[in-house]
Amino acid sequence: AHPLLSRMCFPLRLVASRVRGDIAMLRAIVVAAAVAACSSASAGGRSGGSADAPSLLQLPPHAAAAPACPDHLSYGGSDALDAAWSSDYRQAQGLAASVTSAVQAVKRPLRAHIFVQRSAVPYFQKLFGMPRGCLSVEAAVGQAVAILHPFDPELVSKSIPLMSSALLHARGNLDTPEQAVRLYMHRFLDGKTVIWLDSDTIVKGDLTPLHEQFVKVNRTIAFANRLKRLRHTMNISNPCHFEAHAWDRLMDEIVYNTGVFIVNLERWASRHTTESIEGYVAQHNACDGKLWSGGDQVPMLLSFFVPFLRGAPRDWGVFGPEWNLDEMRCGRKLRPERFKYARVLHWAGGHKPWNAAGCYREIWLPYLRNFSKPFPSGRGLARTSRR
Repeated sequence: AHPLLSRMCFPLRLVASRVRGDIAMLRAIVVAAAVAACSSASAGGRSGGSADAPSLLQLPPHAAAAPACPDHLSYGGSDALDAAWSSDYRQAQGLAASVTSAVQAVKRPLRAHIFVQRSAVPYFQKLFGMPRGCLSVEAAVGQAVAILHPFDPELVSKSIPLMSSALLHARGNLDTPEQAVRLYMHRFLDGKTVIWLDSDTIVKGDLTPLHEQFVKVNRTIAFANRLKRLRHTMNISNPCHFEAHAWDRLMDEIVYNTGVFIVNLERWASRHTTESIEGYVAQHNACDGKLWSGGDQVPMLLSFFVPFLRGAPRDWGVFGPEWNLDEMRCGRKLRPERFKYARVLHWAGGHKPWNAAGCYREIWLPYLRNFSKPFPSGRGLARTSRR
């Protein structure tokens, strides 16, 4: 090599050597600090102290810079009211309006539990403005938190009944995992008493009186009263040879709307309600979906009606129809007093209010527009959909 090049390269090699030595020294310092920290934590554990357990609402710690997520499952303590919804992308506007209405109406701390498929979690995190890496957020106004509960479709697959395409076109998406997840809430909210609300509902009145009434009746579940009978939904010719005690009496039972109900999840689980529903759905599907017309409403009711007709104590309660005004349909003109006294409005069936051709949109839209008040950090609502 040329002598001049040798003189130029020597200092560069020296600098590189020193840099490598500095990096090695830094690595050694970091490792030593980590070992010391772990030893200190272990000593603390042996002396009776313990590190805080990771929050149930915190995603796996894949980034050291991610913020700590508060444990909103205990928000409000024993005074809080638990309400639950489910949603996919297509129903996101309905969910936003419904949750907003509940935050505005409920006069006590509210835990708003929202069940979404695991693949949709990032979308709903952004929708509600949840901190990065977290599954919950506290509302900016009122006393409320929104909590996401991710689930996998396989969890609910045994509870989805066969339905005709004509029925799905007329009634909406009754065969989705989001529809069936309400039957599995006990897997997520162990022991709680929860008010279920479909995403096409608007809460006008405080839900506290409903909760207080339910606690007094000591039943597993309660529905809003209505007139429609089970014979209008089940196939009265019984082509599937459904073995039910006192078939005629069963047909006279009321087919309650299950878009709004209140349930004691501890009792629900102890009586194996979900497993019973899965059994009825299996029988319905085995005879080409001819046992009833509709989604999981009928098997849910059968799981309470059939044991009662066989001699078990009645395990469901009934509250006033004002808690589920499920008549928000096109072509049906409701009397003004029905709206005045209604506590929960329910757009059951097709023509949802977030669609361009939806019914009673003028009642629903203000709640959607107010979504940014409790959740100002949220980004972007879902586009309107056909169903």
